[in-house]
Amino acid sequence: MLILWIIIFVVSLIAMSKAADYFTDASEKIGNILRFPHFVTGVLIVAVGTSLPELITSIFGVAKDEADILSGNVLGSTIANIFLGLGLVVVISRRTAKFNWDSVSNDMPFIIGALILLVLTILDGVFSFYEAIIFVLGYIIYVIYSLQIRKLNPKEIREDLDKEIKAHEKRGKKKNGAESQARDVLKTAFIFVISLAVVILAAKYVVDSVIFIATAIGLGTSALAASVIAIGTSLPEISVAISSAKKGHFDMVLGNIMGSNIFNILVVFGLVGLFTPISIGSQVLYFILPMTGAAILVQWLVTMDRKITVTEGLMMTLLYITFVAKLFRLF
Repeated sequence: MLILWIIIFVVSLIAMSKAADYFTDASEKIGNILRFPHFVTGVLIVAVGTSLPELITSIFGVAKDEADILSGNVLGSTIANIFLGLGLVVVISRRTAKFNWDSVSNDMPFIIGALILLVLTILDGVFSFYEAIIFVLGYIIYVIYSLQIRKLNPKEIREDLDKEIKAHEKRGKKKNGAESQARDVLKTAFIFVISLAVVILAAKYVVDSVIFIATAIGLGTSALAASVIAIGTSLPEISVAISSAKKGHFDMVLGNIMGSNIFNILVVFGLVGLFTPISIGSQVLYFILPMTGAAILVQWLVTMDRKITVTEGLMMTLLYITFVAKLFRLF
C-alpha cells in the first residue's frame, strides 16, 4: 500500500508541475497581450501562475486538518525559490546573472516586511482571521506598487518588450495566417482553464498521499511539505527561471522569484486564514521559519550589486542541500 501511495504522489506531483507550466505559459501570454514590462510580467502574472500549486496544495492540506502542509510548503517553497530558483539557475546557465532592476531598494522591503509580519503573527502558534486580513491587504498594496513600475520602466526595456511582442505576432501570422491571433487567444484561454483544473485535481492526490506516507513512515508532514512538496510546487518557478535565464531575461527571473515568494507568504496564508485558523507546528517555528529568514538574508546580500556570480549560485545551491539534510536529521 505504501508503494502505491508513493507512486500516486510522484505521478500527481509531476502532473501538477506540468499543468502549472502550461498555466504559467498561458498567464505569460496574457501579460504580453496586456503589454506589461518583463519585471511586472514576472512579479504579477507569472508569479501568480507559478505559485498556484502552493496555494492549492495548502488549501487541501488545511481541509484535511494538516495545517503543517501549508506552513511547511509555503516556507519551504520560499527557500527553494531563492536557493534553487536563483542559485541553481545561475550554476546551470554558467554565467553571471546581471539585473537592471534594483530589487534591494524596490522589492526587498516587501519580502522582509512579509516575513516580519509572518513571524509576529505565528509566534503564538496560531494564524487568525484578522491576521489573514492584514496579509491580503498587504498583497493588494504590493500589487498596486508593482503596477506603478510600468510608469517608471526604462525606455530600453519598453522597446525590448515591444520587439518581443511584434516578433511573437509575426511568428503567429506566418504560422497560421490572418486568423492566428483569434485562434491564439482561444487556445490560450482553453489551456488556462484545463491546466488549472489539472493542478487542482493533482494537488488533492499530492496532499492525500503525503498524509498517508508521513503516517506510514512516522515522519512529520511539515518535513515532507518543506522539502519534497516544496520542490515539486517550486518546479514551475525554477523551470521559468531557467527558460528566462537562457534568453538573458534575468530581470524576469528575479521578478518571478520575488513575486512568488511575496505571493506565497501573503496570499496563501492570507486566503486560507480568512476561512479557518491555521495552527503552526514546532518544526516550522524553530527551524523552517528561521531558515526562511536566512535565505532572504542571503538573497539580499548576493543581489546588492545587482548580479549573482556562478560562485554565489553554487554556494546557494549547497545551502539548500544542507537545509534538506538537516530537515531529515541526516546529521
